[in-house]
Amino acid sequence: MERHGSKDLVSKEGEALTYGQVDERSANLARGLLAQGVGKGSRVGILMPNGPEWIIAWLATQRIGALGVTLSTFFTARELAYAVRNADVGILLASRSYLRNDYVARLEEAFPTLATHDGKQDLAASECPFLRSAWIVDDDVPSWARGSLADLEKIGEASTLYTPALLAAVESEVAPSDLGIMIYTSGSTALPKGVVHNQAASMSKVAFLMSTPNMIPANTHEGDRLLVVQPYFWVGGFLTLVGCIMVGATVLCEDDHKPERLLEAIRRDKPTHVTGTPASLKAIMACKDYKEGELSGLKASSSSQRAFNPQNVPGNARIWDSLGMTETMGPHSGYPSGDPSPPQAMNSWGKSLFKMEYKIVDTETREPVGPNVPGELCVRGPWLMEGFYKKLRREVFDADGYYPTGDKCYLDDEGYLYFQGRLGGMIKTAGANVSPEEVEEVIRLQPGVVDVAVYPVPDEKLGQMVVAVVAMTSDAGMDEAGLKAALKGELSAFKVPKRILFLPFEEFPRTPSNKIRRPALAAMMEPRLAKETAS
Repeated sequence: MERHGSKDLVSKEGEALTYGQVDERSANLARGLLAQGVGKGSRVGILMPNGPEWIIAWLATQRIGALGVTLSTFFTARELAYAVRNADVGILLASRSYLRNDYVARLEEAFPTLATHDGKQDLAASECPFLRSAWIVDDDVPSWARGSLADLEKIGEASTLYTPALLAAVESEVAPSDLGIMIYTSGSTALPKGVVHNQAASMSKVAFLMSTPNMIPANTHEGDRLLVVQPYFWVGGFLTLVGCIMVGATVLCEDDHKPERLLEAIRRDKPTHVTGTPASLKAIMACKDYKEGELSGLKASSSSQRAFNPQNVPGNARIWDSLGMTETMGPHSGYPSGDPSPPQAMNSWGKSLFKMEYKIVDTETREPVGPNVPGELCVRGPWLMEGFYKKLRREVFDADGYYPTGDKCYLDDEGYLYFQGRLGGMIKTAGANVSPEEVEEVIRLQPGVVDVAVYPVPDEKLGQMVVAVVAMTSDAGMDEAGLKAALKGELSAFKVPKRILFLPFEEFPRTPSNKIRRPALAAMMEPRLAKETAS
């Protein structure tokens, strides 16, 4: 606080809180939580969009050694009911609404008992057996809530039992090994899994990333202003938030992430960085009123952004992004030095970071394989999760403590990692295997491409036909024949999509974590594909 106390930590809708104000409010909230019986290991659910309240709530949980359960604002009532029950949430801190989402109505749908509950009493409901109370960010609280988040802060501030001295004593007993955060994965094919990390994993991971010039949230320094588009309740946004706090930067919050709104935020808030993928930056540049060069002054917030901005890449060098996952608290591979990919490893995803360890195993025998032999990537190391909540270790890790990632990869003789796609996700066309990810990566390098999805379509002659759906900038001037011709110089003939369809960026169906939902996209494009093929 001595160094950054008067600086802005977070700004949203023109209102800012300094580091000192956030410290004071999170301390009061921590004391309020203690007064509600929350202690080390207690499960505290946080259901909020990016903003000051999310940061204050998370910091309060960490100060007292509680487990912050980060709940997605995209959860449906069914998913919310599952996560709150699965995580054994005892106290819930929630926003009333966000954009078009009404969380009061959604929680009442998830837990019907709430409709008849008197918030003055502890909740005791079979559909959420550990949940005892809920506190709503806004002043307009439903009858079943105990009060507002501000009320809980006031309880802590006014408490003569849970004093600042007692809070300091509690904080002194919080250890790096204490469970700190539970992040639910955003899988679209199964119920989300609760990934549990201890406090040391997240802090040491961010400290490592901040020591490199090339990895999120590296290239961030005291006084920088980051417009963070990833949610804090997922690992990318969380790492960026913690990195900003470590160095004394400011996080800028914008609820609506449509390209037009982000462009307005860039003009209004003057960020030094805008986080996100090259596709999201291209979408901003494709806005009708975008002025040439408006993004040129931004610092790159990741290696993929460096590659996207030719000004920051020497010659024609290609810089690849990192491979990572929630289970490893973000990236486990990459090029931390910031140097371009070496010529002999141009298509690799770098080497394992820090003390992370790899082994590639045969998918059938589960035995390790040698260099340059594809198999399933297994990882272990200091940033690996404690496990999936309510899963035995033997259900998650192998006998040597490795976690099977489900990624098809191989390691070369020098230890560079090559990603070939998700297991089971290969396209089988005319007897050959095609990685959708490889084709997508090459298409993304073509001028004017904003985003792309590649998927298989059944075909009588080929078995499966490779199809690509591409979003282009409005001035790209590229048609199907032209894009195919460009790809023929980059891909083997059997990998070039047989059909390329074009679709506006905003019409791609996506998961809450902004991943393209390929099955939904394929179903949406099927009538058009059939019609164009017939004609």
